[in-house]
Amino acid sequence: MSTTTSLDQDNLALVRKVSDAVNARRYDDMDALFATDFVDHNPAWSVDNLPALKALIKGAQEALDFRADLDALYPADGNRVIMQITFRGRHVKPVFGVAPTFKDVSWTSIEVYRIENDRVAERWVQADTAGLMRQVGVTLPQ
Repeated sequence: MSTTTSLDQDNLALVRKVSDAVNARRYDDMDALFATDFVDHNPAWSVDNLPALKALIKGAQEALDFRADLDALYPADGNRVIMQITFRGRHVKPVFGVAPTFKDVSWTSIEVYRIENDRVAERWVQADTAGLMRQVGVTLPQ
């Protein structure tokens, strides 16, 4: 059995704080958790800094009233943390140009966070955005 280093534990705790801030809708708490030159890599959204990320999350939470449940959290090489998440919510405001359906929605995401100087410096996301779009009624190509 391998042991997790103190640095790994610190990095895991930092990413948990990010998830906690999102779930509590304490977006300004994210300022202390992310580097000022934070870079986001998410093929579904055009987010290039922390203010844009906070606005995206806030808009999504308002429309989908979701909670992010951590399914797994792993330390990885190079000061990285891998997070597996299931988002669960309800479509309560327009999203993707679709009026609220008030249906329950859920989608998953795998995210990799790179930590530098005790802050999130970079994030990569692969989320089931197409699955979410289908659930709210967006017509997707076959």
